[in-house]
Amino acid sequence: MNFFKKLFSSKKQTEKQVPKHPQEASKTVSKNNDQTKKGEVKEIFTTEYFDKRYTEDRIDEFILDGCLKIIKGFYIDTNIEQKIENPLNHPINLDQVIEDGMGFHMYCKAFNLADKETTMYLALAFADYMIKTFDFKLYQDSEPEFPLRAMTIKYDKNQTVMSLYPIEYALKVLNNQATFEDMHSKVKTHLESMPDMNDLLNQFMNKDKDS
Repeated sequence: MNFFKKLFSSKKQTEKQVPKHPQEASKTVSKNNDQTKKGEVKEIFTTEYFDKRYTEDRIDEFILDGCLKIIKGFYIDTNIEQKIENPLNHPINLDQVIEDGMGFHMYCKAFNLADKETTMYLALAFADYMIKTFDFKLYQDSEPEFPLRAMTIKYDKNQTVMSLYPIEYALKVLNNQATFEDMHSKVKTHLESMPDMNDLLNQFMNKDKDS
């Protein structure tokens, strides 16, 4: 899997083909981002459409190992102690390498690494943590809303799906617009009260009645 080729190539935004009739839907997608209210229905997909659009994937262990090695190298070369001993890619540590010392961005520049690569290192490290900690799954999106959302991780609770976009979010963190720990905390809170598909479907179908 070549993440750099797939995710940073020029790609036009495509129109989503969301089913017109909610009663035909069997999978609900709840996006968890800064604009989404807790438990709000954003999209309803049929299972057939979901399977056509999203392809389950995995993080290549060789690529992940390289990401973690350069993050570990930052701590060694800058003589900074990790806030969290294990795992290395805990969100608090990922925030720390951006904020402390010379910063991860400048550290990568010293090795002539492009900004895209720096973003990818952090995105994959964060995605790996979320996958292993919360049982998210990695998907490739064939119809992403934006190019940086071509890679997504999703948590499925009885066909109610929470979606995160590691590359897009890593870029926000690098631009000091967010932190990994903030998203980590939001996800933990959201998972504790995440409704099932039937509740969200009823909410979606009754939205017009309540307004």
